[in-house]
Amino acid sequence: MKNKKQKKQKKGKNSVRLFFTSTLMVIAIGYIIVGTFLYLNQRKFLYFPQPGVLTTGEQPIEIINGDLTLRGWVVHPTGENTGDAIIYFGGNGERPEASIIDFKNLFNTHTIYFINYRGYGESDGSPTEDGLYHDAITIYDHVSPEHNHIIIIGRSLGTGVATYLATERDIHKLILVEPYDCLMNIAQATYPIFPMQLMMKDKYNSAARASQITTPTLIIKAENDQIIPASSTDNLIEQFNSHILETATIPGANHNDIQNYTQYYMLLRDFVNKE
Repeated sequence: MKNKKQKKQKKGKNSVRLFFTSTLMVIAIGYIIVGTFLYLNQRKFLYFPQPGVLTTGEQPIEIINGDLTLRGWVVHPTGENTGDAIIYFGGNGERPEASIIDFKNLFNTHTIYFINYRGYGESDGSPTEDGLYHDAITIYDHVSPEHNHIIIIGRSLGTGVATYLATERDIHKLILVEPYDCLMNIAQATYPIFPMQLMMKDKYNSAARASQITTPTLIIKAENDQIIPASSTDNLIEQFNSHILETATIPGANHNDIQNYTQYYMLLRDFVNKE
């Protein structure tokens, strides 16, 4: 009887051990599958090119970068104004041409360049962090000989491109709308069980570059930003030299509707026109 009882207890322990081992294996396999899916498809979660382009009536422009052609529009070409310019880098799902009318009226003494990222609109290629950085340098080098000063405006994803350009070229002023410290940090908070530092290809680490920026900078936050955590923007702010930095918050605005607030445009106008 004793041996039967011991065998039954041993069988029970083995069953429990097998259950836990099987459960751990299922969890591990699931972890690997999800992690592999995130790694292979990560750029699909980051870049959202919109098909086609909106009709603008503005002068088209093409800029060659190696074997790629970047396409967009130039508003107030140099023959119409003083020779100062603005280059706009938009969000990851934004049509830059959607801002043309507002910017055209707001900055009537500046040439304004709205160039689609590679893979966006009618620009060739596929977006990557290194690719967008290289394109930004190419755009700047292409247009800067025609202008006295270049002002950079970046929004959301475009703030990472803008901070990079501000450390590589002579920028007159820098405006960052809804910026982040590093996309890797946001991804890590979103997927805390995965090592995003190792997995992410495109990190856009603006915080690491902020202390190198010496040009006057304005950071504009949306009070109810549901995409970029306030802590991420605040961490970026802390990395800047305070004597070059101004910050402002649009009350009531969220990440996708900040352009609907008059205060947003007034902040842009006043900073650009400030002596």
